[in-house]
Amino acid sequence: AKAGIVCKLNCRATIIAVMNPRDCLYDNHASLSRNTGLGTPLLSRFDIIFKMVDSSDASRDSNITTYLLNRAIAGEGFQCSDNNASEQVEQPWSMDKLRAYISIVKDRFNPTISSDAALLMERHYEKCRSAESTTIPITVRFLESMIRLSQAHARLLYRSIVTLQDAVAILRIMECSAFAYGGFDSNVDDVHNVMYCDPMTIDFSNNADLDFLAFQLKILERYGLVNRMQPDDQKKALEYINEGSISQRWEDDQCSEMTHHTSAWQTLQTGTVQEDHYGRFHFPTQSPFQKRHQQGT
Repeated sequence: AKAGIVCKLNCRATIIAVMNPRDCLYDNHASLSRNTGLGTPLLSRFDIIFKMVDSSDASRDSNITTYLLNRAIAGEGFQCSDNNASEQVEQPWSMDKLRAYISIVKDRFNPTISSDAALLMERHYEKCRSAESTTIPITVRFLESMIRLSQAHARLLYRSIVTLQDAVAILRIMECSAFAYGGFDSNVDDVHNVMYCDPMTIDFSNNADLDFLAFQLKILERYGLVNRMQPDDQKKALEYINEGSISQRWEDDQCSEMTHHTSAWQTLQTGTVQEDHYGRFHFPTQSPFQKRHQQGT
């Protein structure tokens, strides 16, 4: 409404925004709205919001430097070193082929949501809505975001129906964003249901399909929908978990995270200031894993 004129203008566009926090340093003790300087009504209009803090990590820093230096060497005509030279890596699609595929599926499919996918998204919405601690208040826009993203995922896989697997894939993405159950701080009573994963620490497994089945089994167990999963998929997921591939990797990640934050945790208790690898001084924060570990004890 403006100057007595009430009208509605349709704007169908995708917005991808990137920003730095205030003072160029993210404060984990402050809200997302305070760190970004954006109000929660505006933040709730984004389907996905990731927090990507450039903390010092030896393994990740080594991978980044190797990748960038190899690209620089390749630009000069030298042969690049390859840590996975023995593995055969599939070449990704070219940009022209990717654009053509997206154009085709965007025009051809307008997916409808299956009953299983609708039930899972409904229960996930109710679960996140009931959480007392969230990074962003959960409104009906959150449900609309899940619907849009699940339809986009179905189009990506050349489907006209949003299946249960599409909904699970979207929930896995959501659990890495500000809309995860419990938010970034995961400060909820039922910590065993917290599934937030920092996108900066995700380790992509060579068994991506089995990893997905294991996550699907876990998320369906959370909402009492295991009977909606195919028996063969349940069997594969249980075998994969029992083999220790998932549990051991999660344990290794947690131990690595605890080791990485040990000095910061001790520094926080003594009240001193920590210096990061950029030479910036700030108060260290407590990791979500340490919070859950402390609450469990």
